[in-house]
Amino acid sequence: MTGLGLALLRAALVPVVLLGERLVDHPEVHTAAFPFLLTAFGLWAAGMLVLRLRRAHTPPLLERAEPFIDLAAITALTYASGGPFSETAMAFFALPVLAAARLRPRLTAGWALGAIAAYVAMSVVHPTAGESEATGRMVSQVVYLAWIGAAATLVSAVLHRRDAAIARLALQRERLAAHALAAEQRERRRLAENLHDESVQTLSLARQELADYHRTGRDDAFERARDAIDETLAQLRGEIFELHPYVLDHAGLPAALRAIADRCAERTGAEVTVAVDPAAVGRHDELIVVLARELLTNVVKHSGARHVVVTVAADHERIELEVRDDGAGFDPTRREGALLDGHVGLASSEQRVRSAGGELIVTSAPGAGTLVQALLPPDG
Repeated sequence: MTGLGLALLRAALVPVVLLGERLVDHPEVHTAAFPFLLTAFGLWAAGMLVLRLRRAHTPPLLERAEPFIDLAAITALTYASGGPFSETAMAFFALPVLAAARLRPRLTAGWALGAIAAYVAMSVVHPTAGESEATGRMVSQVVYLAWIGAAATLVSAVLHRRDAAIARLALQRERLAAHALAAEQRERRRLAENLHDESVQTLSLARQELADYHRTGRDDAFERARDAIDETLAQLRGEIFELHPYVLDHAGLPAALRAIADRCAERTGAEVTVAVDPAAVGRHDELIVVLARELLTNVVKHSGARHVVVTVAADHERIELEVRDDGAGFDPTRREGALLDGHVGLASSEQRVRSAGGELIVTSAPGAGTLVQALLPPDG
């Protein structure tokens, strides 16, 4: 909770305490100081509220002392308005609840214990101590405070874990974005180098051969020129395929996956098998192609596999892409470390699957190969 929210609640407590003291019957013991204590607490609450509204810098010492002053004030007000019989004692419940909003379970538990200790100490020194009704009220209040404290600590722990998970996810996405930008720049550089070193050079050779053919009329020069042009076309088709699997648009999902698998087999020498259930076609085709290409790229770079199986299946509950290899495998618990090292393949695939409402499951172990399953909802 923000400092302003806490200041507003503290200020609202003043009229609540006043009404409780006036409207609820309690023993008229040690009540003379109550108006002065309530006035002092009201001034404290008003001062802190003004400080928060002005967004002024709070001295660190005052910020650390703030909850202790609140606890002392609540204890004193409770003592002066009836002790164990005072309705002001309800304010003790606010301390662990407000501490829980700071998402620090140990702090919450500490303030719950502090509230219980302060209430018990106040009840023990109050003039009504020893009376059976006062003792009953004290025990009842302590039990409720303990229950509220335990519940607040549990809620704080759950919120703390959720907040930490959100922070980790945000950090992971920042890293993914940074790596994606770096990967885009590397891909642009690779494409430019390939076009310059291969396609442009091959076309230059073809031009020279055509000039030689025009000058001499030799058929072998013409054949070399044609071979160079064919080689350039193959290179350009390969680069275009890397940019976008155009086969998917013209021949469908099975052909696109087969083309990706063939390129993987060319690079690794592995046997790559593809099986596509016709019922799985049409709903997540582009995503499946992107995932398969990324996962097979991981096989090429890291696996060293000899056999790879790509399967796409479907039923009424889900569409599943499965990529299984018999390669080196890895420890799945080190995936976050791999992301820090710049290996974004699995992390980016997982983000894509989650964005589609699905789940990515990775099963692997060193020396035991890898199985990656992308489970997608049936409606794309």
